[in-house]
Amino acid sequence: MRKSGITKTTPQDFILNAGVVFKNFKYIWREAKEITEGVYEKGAIEIVEDGTTETDNTIQISKVRNPSVSFITLDTAYTAPAVGDHIIGAWDDSAENVLGATSGGNKLSIVPEINQIDVDGALVKVKGLTLKQGETGSLETNLAQHTKESFIRAIVGTEQDSLIKGYSQLTTKSLIEASDYLDNIAYVGTMSDGTECIVIMENVLCTSGFEIEAKNKETAVLKATFECNAGFEDSHDTLPIYIFVPQKEIA
Repeated sequence: MRKSGITKTTPQDFILNAGVVFKNFKYIWREAKEITEGVYEKGAIEIVEDGTTETDNTIQISKVRNPSVSFITLDTAYTAPAVGDHIIGAWDDSAENVLGATSGGNKLSIVPEINQIDVDGALVKVKGLTLKQGETGSLETNLAQHTKESFIRAIVGTEQDSLIKGYSQLTTKSLIEASDYLDNIAYVGTMSDGTECIVIMENVLCTSGFEIEAKNKETAVLKATFECNAGFEDSHDTLPIYIFVPQKEIA
């Protein structure tokens, strides 16, 4: 029998850092450049009809044109994808998509809500009588970078005409509006082989409120919790949570 759980892939499978948190994260498809006739730039893949068996170099058109998720979109110069096109996709890690600098790490939670059916005479849990009845998804982050946007999001607030020149005036509000939800929030952690593990939650709302404990010679952090919600058109028995794990080959 094995003396440890180490395998050939073990060295690749550690997450080594606190990761980066993004808001309204996007994976953008653009049209690939044709180098010579029939030869496209490195990394290009071809769009094929739905129902076609995909290879490493092809993708079905519905995954590009209408994926029904908030994080896949098209480059502004590429508006009408068609079968036969060659495309390249990449994550947009632009500064405007970063939630902010953090201190103290991040905590990601995806928890099924489990209910055990009670049956007379059964004194232990019985296989087949355990039901999943919902789930929760959240990301807790410690924001060390404080912006007007992060304050508004934490208090479920709004900006008003300021009474004091040189300052923005923020106030709370009584109702949660659609604009208070982020399209998505994404955690991107770096694996030990340099690849990235990405977890995306859609329709997120900051539910933790505004609380900062400030001390001399310490960075004041805003502990913010973002909770995932189903959309109106989503399935209402699971949450729109997507986990992308890099594919690894066993040497």
